[in-house]
Formats: sequence, structure tokens, C-alpha cells
Amino acid sequence: MKDEMIYGLLIHLGRNMWGSDTVADHVRCDETVWNEITEHMADVKANMLVIDLGEALEYPSHPELKVEGTWSVAKMKAEIARLKSMGIEAIPKLNFSACHDLWLKEYRRMHSTPEYYKVVADVIRDTAETFGHPRFLHLGWDEEKEKTQRKGYDYMAIRQGDLWWKDMLFTANEAKRNGMRPWIWSDKEW
Repeated sequence: MKDEMIYGLLIHLGRNMWGSDTVADHVRCDETVWNEITEHMADVKANMLVIDLGEALEYPSHPELKVEGTWSVAKMKAEIARLKSMGIEAIPKLNFSACHDLWLKEYRRMHSTPEYYKVVADVIRDTAETFGHPRFLHLGWDEEKEKTQRKGYDYMAIRQGDLWWKDMLFTANEAKRNGMRPWIWSDKEW
């Protein structure tokens, strides 16, 4: 699989990432549609599903991040096994951009603090363990800029310069510490 071309899809299991300061109190994933999509992926020989997790996965170290319908660790592990049986590698995606971190609830307003770093490290470790230490972890890091947060946000946060790099590299190093290659959107370089 290492040298195989990736033919995949990004699917949003969690949705508390965009558009406002209002956090949905439930997972908004239609599991019938989820199954139809993943079965179609297998039919067309897609081999990777990047799963944007957010609030939709239980993080054992931080149960306060759950909402109604959050998938348990056992449920996610069963889904990962089902996908693998269909030839699909499940890759987790979190998003630590200040523009897409509603899923972190109160911690989203603690960027760059010791408490924030602890929660981030815990969530990355929980994700690695749930997914069986996959080869990649997508960390997001897109659209952290004023233009993106101008509408719908009561609270805007934008890390710049060395602070952005410090926090991004912290998440990347946590991914590596847990056996995963970090992957981010390239917005900062654009």
C-alpha cells in the first residue's frame, strides 16, 4: 500500500467546524448515506477515506467533547475494520485551525496555552489509538485568517508568524510521537 496511488475521499463525520460560534448538539451524519458512499468507494476501487472527526468521535481523555450521537471508540474501530475489509484505508482528520475548531468547545478559546496543548496532545493520542496508529493524521490548519472569520463569528482568533508555526509544529510533532505522518492543508504557503 505504501507505493500505491491514493484514490480517496474526504468525508465529514463531524460538522462542528464552520460558519459560526454555535455548536451543534448532535452528530449530523446520516449513516445510511455514509454506508452508500463507502460501498460505492469500494465498488470503484477507492483505497483511502479521510474521516474528518471533530465532535463525532469519542475521545476517552475528554468526554466533555461528546455530543448526542458521537461514535464510541468501539463503533469507530468496527467501522475502520469494515473499511479495511473493503480495501479502504481509514485516515483520521482533526482540525486545529482557529477557524475550524468549534468541536473543541471551550478549549477553542484557549489557543497556545498549557491547557490547550494538553487537550490537543490527548485528542491526537486518543485518535491514534482508536485508528490503530494509521500512517497519516490530517491536522487541518486551513483558513486561519480574518477574511474567513469575518461573518458569523462572535470570537475571532488568528495565530500569526512564529505563534502559528509553533502551534502547527506542536500538532505535527504530536502526530509523529503517535506514529503518524502529519498532513495539513497548504493555505499558509498560499
